Amino acid sequence: MADLGEPSSYLALEAGAPVYSCDGEELGTVREVRSAPEQDIFDGLVLDAGPLGGPRFVAADQVEEIFERGVLLKRDRAAAESLPEHP
Repeated sequence: MADLGEPSSYLALEAGAPVYSCDGEELGTVREVRSAPEQDIFDGLVLDAGPLGGPRFVAADQVEEIFERGVLLKRDRAAAESLPEHP
């Protein structure tokens, strides 16, 4: 897994940032951050999940940590395959 930098916030998370499973495999990149910043609510993110076969929704409770240069999920690669598809 690449150096993701220091812990950060969903407010600074940008499209294209890599997303990793808890076992260190790159699952894709951030397509969109779903939030209501005016209420300080992070709902989750939409993952461009090339190896998983299309965009997937990752709920906020499945995100372990957001860093300056990427995201770490609580799910391993196998569990990430069951993330819901995002229309």
